[in-house]
Amino acid sequence: MEPILEELFRQHRDAEGMLVKLAAGTARVRREGAAGPGVLGELSEIRKDIQGEVLSHFREEELALFPVLGRHIDSSAGPIAMLMEEHALFRQLELQFEEALASLESGLHDDEWAEKLCDAGDAIGQLLPPHIEKEEGVLFPMAESTLEESEWAEVRRLWSEAVEAAQHS
Repeated sequence: MEPILEELFRQHRDAEGMLVKLAAGTARVRREGAAGPGVLGELSEIRKDIQGEVLSHFREEELALFPVLGRHIDSSAGPIAMLMEEHALFRQLELQFEEALASLESGLHDDEWAEKLCDAGDAIGQLLPPHIEKEEGVLFPMAESTLEESEWAEVRRLWSEAVEAAQHS
């Protein structure tokens, strides 16, 4: 298997682990409230997972795999377009989660912010599993059967550039 695909699969397993923590974190908020001991610290760690792993995964796909594969399949419709829409939706949900968490961290421990945080967490938990399934069941096999070695070399180069650019931003 292409090393880039192996890395994407690994990142998916990390994202699934993050989803387990996210579900546990929102359950704690519902059970104990945001002021419960250690709740905000736990949610802060989940925030780091979301911002670090998941959003970097999206960036690497969007800047490396999608453009090269998009030369073979229509990227304005079909799997790439659908996955890009889901990436955009995830980013909106991540911002909602972040806004609610920041408000709770600043001392606004009211039920409205806790509910917004839980709603965003729940929506992320509903979005990502089928998204991962689409990538692993449709997009990655399509890429593996379609891209030539020279194109995989280009994907690897673009991937490296995306990672490097993110480290310097």
